[in-house]
Amino acid sequence: MLVRDDMPEYQRIKRRLVAEIRSGHWPVGSAIPSESQLLAKHKVSRATVVRSLQELALEGYLHRRKGKGTYVADFRGRERKRAIPLFIYAGTYRLSGGARQVLLRIMSGIDAVLGPTYGGVNVRQVPGDTLDDNTRRTIDELRPPVALVVEPSFNTPLVEYLQQTGCVTWVVNEPVTTSNSVYLDQERAGYLAAHHLLAKGRRRVALLNGPVDSYWGFAARLLGYQRAHADAGVSLNPRLAREGAHAIDSEAGRAMLRAVLDEGLAPDGVVGASDSKAMGAMALAAERGFRVHEQVAFVSIDNTLADQADPPLSSVALPFEELGRQAALRAKESLEREPTDQIVTTQQICLQPHLVVRGA
Repeated sequence: MLVRDDMPEYQRIKRRLVAEIRSGHWPVGSAIPSESQLLAKHKVSRATVVRSLQELALEGYLHRRKGKGTYVADFRGRERKRAIPLFIYAGTYRLSGGARQVLLRIMSGIDAVLGPTYGGVNVRQVPGDTLDDNTRRTIDELRPPVALVVEPSFNTPLVEYLQQTGCVTWVVNEPVTTSNSVYLDQERAGYLAAHHLLAKGRRRVALLNGPVDSYWGFAARLLGYQRAHADAGVSLNPRLAREGAHAIDSEAGRAMLRAVLDEGLAPDGVVGASDSKAMGAMALAAERGFRVHEQVAFVSIDNTLADQADPPLSSVALPFEELGRQAALRAKESLEREPTDQIVTTQQICLQPHLVVRGA
């Protein structure tokens, strides 16, 4: 098997493990070596081994049993009729940090419903903005009666083609009126985060957001942030609402807060549109000599990494596992329903966030 010199280490480990699985070195149903054994064998970091195993579980090669170990899944049967294809934008699949945790939690919820005892999912990575020949051939060959698509705005032609073939499509983590959707109330998340700070008496609350044109959730969080100010009767300075992106999300948070401070806006509260953005901004505030949570209070949205923050970081928790579980349940119901019983109208299921308060 060819392994490129520039290939990330976790991908090297993945390829080696896949080769051993396909060769029958570890038969279907057998346990693979423990993380400690793999660490000793491949001489890499634990994070590299963990990511490799996580991705192989997502792709159907492994099945992790809590408290028992990791076993080889029936990967050769992943495309049988009862398996449901799951389409994910390749760029999303390659994300790291908090964004990676979001995908893994969604996948965990899906696997809880469609795991090995049911038939699982076929994970299909697809390019953005176009229905490439490979994806089209896959759909034509499988003719799936039901499919799951994570955040379909990356590739609307994909969803349109699935529907043209008669496939019942369930969209995950994005509201789409023309398709069945299971998504999160992102506007409510922005509202809860801003309201938390406003209720503490903060009156100059900044929003460190992502690009609203690139992700519907950022636009929704901005609306919630604005509505919280209106409900509290607090005048909102639009210059406090920032958009930023960086390959390392915490750096985006640092950069946005730095710009706010350098412009003399003096926020007394900060909403980070992700845990990483908030944690990066907290670090910048401390470097500038601010007493975090006393002079400038912080709250984040996601709650995937917030429990690791120091000092403690309150966060609006988004139920990503439940998002995946509900989407998988609905897809499973659609697959098991007789064609004559299929629901013609689309279903929209919106899950609610909640605030997790940490520290004083």
